[in-house]
Amino acid sequence: MCGAAWTVGSWTTLAEHLVERAATSDDRHVMWLNRNVTKHQTDADALAVLLERAAAGDEPAAERVKR
Repeated sequence: MCGAAWTVGSWTTLAEHLVERAATSDDRHVMWLNRNVTKHQTDADALAVLLERAAAGDEPAAERVKR
């Protein structure tokens, strides 16, 4: 990903960073989110849950952009 420092297991911190970068239309962050977690705009709380699920390999394929 972007190399941002975050505490392992702190999905909320990572989600807040990603939402902040997406709000500025940072294309690298938005593309990563679209391809790996969700293609839908979401808030940091919901994104933290999705990140944890994605890391566990338990996210629905319909949430992501197909490559």
